[in-house]
Amino acid sequence: MSVRAPFDGNDYRKRVLAAVHRRGGLEASDPFELYDVPVDDVTRWSEEDVATRVGEVWGFWQRQRDHPKYGTLVGLLVATHDENSADLLDPSRRAAAAEQVRRQREARDAARFQPLDEAVSRLVQRHGGIPRDKLEGLVEVGALGGLTRAEVELRLRRHRVVDPAPAAPATPPPAAPLVSDHRRQQVRDLLDELGRLEEQPPPPTLLALLGLDPGADDAEVALRAEAWRARCRELPPLRVRAVADELMVHVAELLERGPVMRDAYLDAVLVDVQVRLRPRVRAAALVEDRLTAEDHEHLYEEALALGLDPARAREAIAGLAAELDVEVEPVSARRPSRPAPPPAPASSDPSTPPAPSRPAERPWEAGLRAARAALRRGALLEARRLVGQVSASGDPAATTPLRAVADEVEQAVREAELQWRAAAAALGARRFAEAVEHLEHLARVAADLPPPAGLQPAAAELARARAEVAEADARTAAARSAPDPVAALVAVLERWPQHPGAVAALAALPLRPPGSVHARRDASGAVVVEWQPSPTAGASYKVSRVEPGGRTSVVGRTAATRIEDGGAPASRDVPDYVVVAVQPGRTSAESRTGRPAPSPTPVAPPAAASTPAPVDMVSDVVAARGADGSVHVRWRGPAGVEFKVSRRAPDGRWQVVGRTRATGIEDGGAPPGEVPVYAVSARGDDGVSPEVYSRPT
Repeated sequence: MSVRAPFDGNDYRKRVLAAVHRRGGLEASDPFELYDVPVDDVTRWSEEDVATRVGEVWGFWQRQRDHPKYGTLVGLLVATHDENSADLLDPSRRAAAAEQVRRQREARDAARFQPLDEAVSRLVQRHGGIPRDKLEGLVEVGALGGLTRAEVELRLRRHRVVDPAPAAPATPPPAAPLVSDHRRQQVRDLLDELGRLEEQPPPPTLLALLGLDPGADDAEVALRAEAWRARCRELPPLRVRAVADELMVHVAELLERGPVMRDAYLDAVLVDVQVRLRPRVRAAALVEDRLTAEDHEHLYEEALALGLDPARAREAIAGLAAELDVEVEPVSARRPSRPAPPPAPASSDPSTPPAPSRPAERPWEAGLRAARAALRRGALLEARRLVGQVSASGDPAATTPLRAVADEVEQAVREAELQWRAAAAALGARRFAEAVEHLEHLARVAADLPPPAGLQPAAAELARARAEVAEADARTAAARSAPDPVAALVAVLERWPQHPGAVAALAALPLRPPGSVHARRDASGAVVVEWQPSPTAGASYKVSRVEPGGRTSVVGRTAATRIEDGGAPASRDVPDYVVVAVQPGRTSAESRTGRPAPSPTPVAPPAAASTPAPVDMVSDVVAARGADGSVHVRWRGPAGVEFKVSRRAPDGRWQVVGRTRATGIEDGGAPPGEVPVYAVSARGDDGVSPEVYSRPT
């Protein structure tokens, strides 16, 4: 009789995908975990059971490829399915693979539990058990080895828990923050996924995504956000486009709503920064018994690099030190890291016990202290060498602090290698302003790390990039006063793509739309689309076909004023087309077939000249599931407004699906089963309409 339990997709996502994602990917997993086949009971499963489970998991992966959190991981699983499932599906290899996986898991578990077991051993020796107020701290120690709270709590059941001294009365809980922990984690996950998709260090904050510092004002945020939305519209309809669009929704709701919401978002970022720096502070305390002035300054600089303003950076370090009960030297203090204690004066009273002396420094402590000093000054390879020397000493007492420092060094090396890849890509594309940011970081934290092939060390490449930025700034200044500033600025951007000064200067100038658009079928059945050129020099054109449902499909880009649409559906009717003029970082108003060309006015006219769009006419919202499992949402609404579409989750919370100016959207991330409820609202010049809820077909 089969022992295989029914496959539950939601349970699999919580148990397996979450664990693999938390550990950083497929490298620390095995086929038995990935396909949810128990390695200890595999001999009791029939061939049909194994094949069925592999097929169930494979089908579940296919349905999760657009999942907002696990989409990238599932894409890797799908790509490596044949390789990962081979041992499971081959009866002659499965038993040997199971035995190998058991050994690998035992070794991995021993390494993961070692820091926790050592900390527990010290507490039991000192207190006769585990003090109740130390339990949360042990959960964090376990997290250093990748343990979950449940795994730590299970391990701690072997020991007696003792009560500490009575605690002070609890203070009332603080008011709920404007940015919830769920929202903070959602933004953090999206930023991290964007970094993985682009193979670059993830932006530390939404402000950093826009290229802004924490002190940016409303006008700067609005300008950069609009430039990013224009860039998003040019991305192909892949996962990176979905991630970027979702991030821009958070930009609108957390950054563009004014300084109060931006401050609340930065308060939430402070929590992320403390999560990143907590192991660093703990490692410093393990080696130095305090946070030295050098460590204090180094961690403060790291907090700034992670997106905090100076006040919050200081608050982050002070909060961690208080939480971990670590003494902090002020940044101005420059004393030796561990001074020798003065000799105790002799006492004439024989009943007076001698003053306790501090234990002599062990050899490995000096080595780890030197490794951390090398890490602070950006000598990563030297820090790695010193850690290797301490490891070779074999002193068991060094195990825990050695692991903490070694992990810190290896994490710094991995991040620097990723930063070098991003810098190399920016240099190769002549995006020197972007390259300067990466190279400044590398020169500070990884000065001795070799550059990729064909590049000079970070300091030399930084000097070259700064010289190019200075020249681009000078050309941009000259272009502003040129007879044709648009053409001059476009020429600057052709030589220095995405140069911030030139992009900002070009955005301040009007980009006029193309003239009248006409479409006709030729003798072959293809549709020829023609239009009058934009009065703005140096513009190219993006041409889109209007589909029957109101959505648009990009036909192509061209610098000419004519394009042939060979993919137009066969019909006697000629579809409608939309043509816009584009230049780096900006897009003109639309020109459509069958409509007069837009008036040649600037894209952003004065507020007094704008006509408020009606935003109270959303109606007839319908949601229907398609054959591929996605849900198509349609509605009626006015032209010239932006619609926001949200989906209600089973627990009652709402998640933004997207924003569009069309009257329909496809939700590829909808869960299987009953069609969810959707809410649609419209935003125009005179405000936001009430939400209208969907009805299923």
